[in-house]
This record gives sequence, C-alpha cells and structure tokens, in this order.
Amino acid sequence: MVTHNSITGATVLGAAVQAQTVYGGITLHTPPPPPPPVPRQLPRRRPLVDRHNLTTALADLLAQDDPQPVLITGPAGIGKTTLALHALHRHGHPPGGQLYAELGAHGTTSPAHPDDVTARHLRALGITQPPTDPEEARALLRTLTATRPVAMLLDDAACDEQVRALLPADGSPVIITSRLLLPGLLADGAHHQVLGPLPPDAAHQLLAATAGAAGKAFDLAALAEDCRGVPLALALSGAHVAAGHPLTLHAASAAAPLESTVTAALDQTYRALAPDTNRLYRALGALPLPGSRIDPEMAGAATGLDPSATIGHLTELVAAGLVRPPGGGETGGHYGFVTAGGRRHAAALGRRAGDNDEIDTVRRRALDWLVAEAHTASRTLHPFRRTVEPNLRYPPPHRAALADKQAALTWYARCDTYLRPALESAHSHGLDHVTVHLAHVWWPWLLRQRPYTLWKWTYDRAIPAAQRLVQASSGPGRFLLRDLFGARATLRRAMGDHDGAVEDCGAALALATEDRDDAGQAQHLHDLGLANHAGGNPGLARVYLTEALRRRTSLGHSRDTAVTRVALALAHHDLEDDDIALGHLRGAHRELAAAGDGLNAGRARAWEGRILAGRGDFAPAEREFAEAMNLFVTENARPWQGRVLLWSGELAGAQGHLEQAVELLRFSLRMYAGSPSDLKAVDEAAQRIGVEL
Repeated sequence: MVTHNSITGATVLGAAVQAQTVYGGITLHTPPPPPPPVPRQLPRRRPLVDRHNLTTALADLLAQDDPQPVLITGPAGIGKTTLALHALHRHGHPPGGQLYAELGAHGTTSPAHPDDVTARHLRALGITQPPTDPEEARALLRTLTATRPVAMLLDDAACDEQVRALLPADGSPVIITSRLLLPGLLADGAHHQVLGPLPPDAAHQLLAATAGAAGKAFDLAALAEDCRGVPLALALSGAHVAAGHPLTLHAASAAAPLESTVTAALDQTYRALAPDTNRLYRALGALPLPGSRIDPEMAGAATGLDPSATIGHLTELVAAGLVRPPGGGETGGHYGFVTAGGRRHAAALGRRAGDNDEIDTVRRRALDWLVAEAHTASRTLHPFRRTVEPNLRYPPPHRAALADKQAALTWYARCDTYLRPALESAHSHGLDHVTVHLAHVWWPWLLRQRPYTLWKWTYDRAIPAAQRLVQASSGPGRFLLRDLFGARATLRRAMGDHDGAVEDCGAALALATEDRDDAGQAQHLHDLGLANHAGGNPGLARVYLTEALRRRTSLGHSRDTAVTRVALALAHHDLEDDDIALGHLRGAHRELAAAGDGLNAGRARAWEGRILAGRGDFAPAEREFAEAMNLFVTENARPWQGRVLLWSGELAGAQGHLEQAVELLRFSLRMYAGSPSDLKAVDEAAQRIGVEL
C-alpha cells in the first residue's frame, strides 16, 4: 500500500508532522541558530614604510602571556593607525576575534560614548541584547574575553576614562592610538610608543611607491622634504604626482607643526578637484555621522545628487586620497575619511567658503533623509503602531526599498550608530522637530536592541524638545509627547524604575484625556496596567487593564484588544485566577493570529503553555510551547525562543525526562547569552530539576 501525504490550501510555519497514527505525544524542538561568526573588524592594512622594526617590537609586546595595553601617540597623519593595524594583523587571530572602535576624539561631534561602543562589541561577540547596566555590560565584556581573548584597536582616543571603560580582560592584546598623551593609562602600566616623522630615505621611498612610474618626471626629493616625513602628506602628494598634478606644500616650513603639513596637503588636494566634487567634500563635513564614516546615501540626499553621481564624486575623492573605499572595521561597508580629522577638515572648508546657508541646508537635508528612512523602517517593523508623518523640509527623492521586516532590520543595523550624532546635531542647532521625530521613529530598534544608556540619553533630549513643540503650537507635538512618555515608561519599567514608569504613563494619559483621544487613553491605561504589574501590584494592574480592554473593545481595535488580553491574563494568573487567564489567552491568540501579529500570538501561546504546565496538563502544554516556538522562529524573536526553551526544559524535568531537560536548558543558555538575569533563571531551573548544565 502506498500512502500519499500532502498539504494544500495552507501555509506551514516551522515544523510539521504527517502520520497515519501517532502513539503518545510529539514534542517538536527547533534547534537554535548557529553561533555568530568570529568578529574580524580590523580595517585593511595600508602601505607601511620604515616602521617594520616598530611593528616587530609591538608584536612582541602583544605576544606576551599577559600583554599590557600599548599606547601609540603622535600628531595627525603620522601613521599611528597604520602601525597599529600592521602590528595587530601580524599578531594573528585570537580565539575571540578582532574588535575595532573609532573613538572620535577629533571628529566634528562629541567622542564616542563608551557604553555605545561596549554594546557594539558585545553584539559582535554574539550578545544580541547587552545588559542594561553599563557596569554590568563592561563586566560581561571582560567575562567573555577572559576565556576567549580578542585583539582590540581603540583608535583616536579622547581620554583615559573612555579607554578604561572599553578594555577587555587580561590576556587580550590592545592597542590605543591618540594624539594626546594619556597619563592615566601609562600609570596603569600601558606601554608607550611615540611616533615621529619618517626619515628622508623612507619618506622618499613612500612617495615614490605612491607616485609610481609618473614619479620619474618630478623632483620627488624636494617634494618629500616639503612633506616633512608625514606619511599622510606623502601619500596625498604621491597620488597627485601619479595623476600628473604634484603638490607643493610651501606653507609647511621647518618651524611649522606637523599638523600644518597635513592641513596644507589636504587643502591642496581639495583645490585640485572639480568644483562639484569639492562641493560634495565640503558637505561631508556637515553630515551627522560617527567617526570617519561616510554614508553615500546620506551624502547624496544632503547634496541633492542622484546615487550614481554621488558614487562618482566619492570615487574621485578616493582617487585623490581624501576618502578610503568601503571595507571592514568601524566603517563597515561605508566609505570613510582617511584620517580621524578628515570630517573636521571638510567642515572647516565649508566654514571657510563662507556660505552658512549651504552648511545649514546640507545638515537639514541629511537629517531629513535619516528621519524619512527610519520612519519607513519603523512602519515596516511595527505596522500596528500609531505614528506621525515626519515634518520634512527636504523630502529625499531617492529612498531605500524597505518592503519587509528583514529589510527594515537590516537598515537599522546599518544605521545603528547614527542616532547619537544625529540627535546631537539636531539638538545643538535647535531643530526640535527633528529631535522628536528621530526618537519617535527609532523606537522599534531601541525596543529590540535595548541599549539602555543610549535609550535614556535619547529621551532626555527628545521629551524636553517635544514639550517645547507643545508650548509653541498644538499640532502633532502633543501626540509625539504622549508617545515619548509611553516609550520612556517602557524603558523605566525594564530598568526597574516602576514609580517613574507609572509617572510617565499618567502624564501620557492626562494629555490623551485633554485631547479627547479615545484610542490614546486606552493605550495609556494599558501601559499603566503594565507598569503597576511590573511594580508588584497585579490587583491595580487588573483594574487598569480591564478598563483598557473595555475601551479597546468598544473602538473595535481587535489587535490592540488582544494585546491587552495577554497583559490582563498575566495579572489574573498572578492573582491565581488561572481559568480566567486561560480564557483571555486563547481569545487573544485567535485575534492576534487573524491580525497577522505573530510575535504577540506566540506570547499568548507561550503563556498558555506555562499556565497549563503549572497545572500538570503536560501534553497540552507541550503543544502550546511547540506552536509558540514556531511563531518565534518565524519572527526572529530570540529572547522569546530562549524563554520557551527554558519553560520546555522545566516541563521535561517535571515529567522525569532529565536528559531532554538538560538539552533544552543548554539551548536556552545559548539564546539568553548576554542577559544575566535570564541566565540566572536557567541556572535556577537546573537546580530545581536537579541537573547540571
């Protein structure tokens, strides 16, 4: 007999079983994704001349059993980063990988915040949700690197404190570059290397290598003397010799500081370019971007150029030696300035041009592009969320296609580091609308990544800006202020500030009541319920959530009603009303599935399984966990996958299946990497079951 199995007229998400007869129960376990790749963030090496003895000495220091950090200091353009890269690449690949951070001491915005850099390093090491507390995050970085050392380059450091906050555990080789002497690091035992100009023979060698065959027609010795042994000036001069236009740095006298040689070389390179390319270069100085990063899409929007023209001008800047092409490291797939002070030089040229209106326009165009793109990504990720169309003075003509959730997540990941410099730029220039909209449209990413220090810093600026908008006019400012209060309540609740969360929810509810916004009142009543529940008052939470449910039901918002049902079910569960809780969860799951909200549908099924497991209904609980896991895999919700694996492990242990319990709890540990409180919950579950992980 031949049996044919087929499924028609349906969509299967996750695992499926087809069988004629099933004896006993079936438990479906979805294995976690493979571990993240080992990070290799160091940028590509640049040509190195005459520094090979230094490279060998540094490599020896890095290869010691317990290497101390190495500080390389020297003026702009002297080759600090190039030397550091050669030494670290020569050192090889430690087990934990290679980490790189541009700390931005000499950028046009404030230096990189250590907490932001730590979060990026943790994510590179596979920690999808870094800890909320900065000290806890730094401790986790040291913990991870204690058994898996990394090679780390901290480029263009601003101060001792910035560097100390980023250092990995003992045993990891670290190089820091800075124009500044960092006495605190030296007092801590760091090795110090002062880098000076190249000697004449080496300077001539570098210039000749860069100039190529065209150098035979020029007096390279005189030009090398003009460059005073500064590698950046030599490289720029060589590029122009190769193009048939040698630089003459008459401003760089023997008595001038070496920085003036770099500035003179950059200035002459700039003047040799076509006017439109010069205009783009000046615009790069006003872009609100971190470190040396150049985003070609933002640059095009800021200058009104189409994508092909923008890439053409950037290619010209690469050929001139002012910009480096896309590669690894901090700039990722973006272009970057060849020196940490490149953006500052471009900005100075813009100011020197004397057209402040042009600078203001470039800045606003860049910010409007960022707001517009983030607004699209936000709507794609959270289609059920109420949003406000941004107030754009310069709507960008060329937009990215963010048609699905994965495209939106990819965009946010690419622009992750843009938020802080963009907010700094908008805030410092009094652009309250931009400040508020940036916080509004960045919400989905902040919620998923949970960079708590940056999250708090964002709302500390956005909420006062929204309050100023409200005082100036009614407009959308009131809704945006309510939205920010509600978002900050979520932040405060996650950080354990339950009183602050209740305060923010109350402020948002008062505004919605004044505005006679029924949907807004229902939302903020829901938020008040969550805040009180998190604060340990499920009775009061039930009151708020019941009223929110009544209002949302009367409005006919079935998806929002279902989300409130899930929250209300948990309050009833804590009040030991499990029959009522299960009724709410089952109704919520049906409504959420119909609305296409897979994430919250999975939450409803997971909690139903949790309650059933607690009542001893093991087989139904297993089915709910399996269905919830399928939904969370589809939604790429790793924390919830970890929670279901944890609860499934406890369920297996309760039934005496100890080997299965150990396997599930180990899978959960991998999902929860980076969340100490969740890791503790897994360990406690293992202790209750009586197994070792």
